[in-house]
Amino acid sequence: MNISNLWEAWPISGPWHLSPLLGGTNNMMWRADAADGQSYVLRLSPNLDHAPRMRYEAQLLQALEDKDPPFRLSVPLKATSGDILVSFEHEQGARMIATLSPLLPGTLHNQPPECHDLLSASHAALTLAWLDKALATLPDIQPPDGYIPLPTFGELALWHPLVSDPFAAVERLPADREQAKQLRAFLTEVLESVPGLYATLPQQVIHRDYDPGNILMDQQQVTAVLDFEFAGRDLRVLDLCVALSWWPVQLLGTGKEWELIDVFGTAYTRQMALSKEELLALPAVFRLRDATSLMHRTGRYLAGMETVDRMQRRVEHSLWREAWVSTHQQTLLDHALAWA
Repeated sequence: MNISNLWEAWPISGPWHLSPLLGGTNNMMWRADAADGQSYVLRLSPNLDHAPRMRYEAQLLQALEDKDPPFRLSVPLKATSGDILVSFEHEQGARMIATLSPLLPGTLHNQPPECHDLLSASHAALTLAWLDKALATLPDIQPPDGYIPLPTFGELALWHPLVSDPFAAVERLPADREQAKQLRAFLTEVLESVPGLYATLPQQVIHRDYDPGNILMDQQQVTAVLDFEFAGRDLRVLDLCVALSWWPVQLLGTGKEWELIDVFGTAYTRQMALSKEELLALPAVFRLRDATSLMHRTGRYLAGMETVDRMQRRVEHSLWREAWVSTHQQTLLDHALAWA
């Protein structure tokens, strides 16, 4: 079936007009404007094995929706069949999975100057705090048949089947000898920290991908939170680290990052109290977040889904982040302990 005819699978007015949206690395996203003026987001996944995970994500979104959040969520709509998933054969012959959800209000604020705006950052932090508090109180969700939870960030060797040995994978990256040496030292430090982090720090279900590209805003207010694909149980403080690794990324190393970091960290921790042990673990969790992201991207590269140039830039980016954390570790801890 051509995706232009997919509207027939849902109880909506057709035909629809499709236009591509900026999507994630694992899915294709389309804006679908129906004949009655309503607009939707059509999400297409080429991996049929993701169906149980997509069902779990929908259950999680519905459970959050029932808590009446102060922002919108992309809860999938039921198709005419009564299911949220529609399996179809694409025009190239491959089978795909589709979901449809309402188009949510707001715009992406993932580029300067918007994500450097202090009021926007404060509201984004308050939204994340509300989200994490809500996720901590959700009843247990019965996972669908076939659902396999995603690994924790501490399980680096499980994030991609082609990276079962992170150190061996480093040798296959487009990195020079000095870069490979630095990456090995970085991964060694991260892996040595993992047992202690997971033995001592609180864990709960969290978003795990809360960056500026996954929220919509309108006049500095968060209107929607997107992309719960990686949501799962992990270190509670990890959500804050993911956010702080992206909101000030354009400012890191300039000296101007600290005001934004403080605004975000203060707003978040005043609503979502973290222990002193969690705050002291921030540098280690920052490193863990980047190492897991790098291993996931490395797997995509080894699978032929990333170009050499993009992977080289990703390696340089990881080393640049690690240099910032190493240089400013004590400053980061001083600021974090002052948030409370």
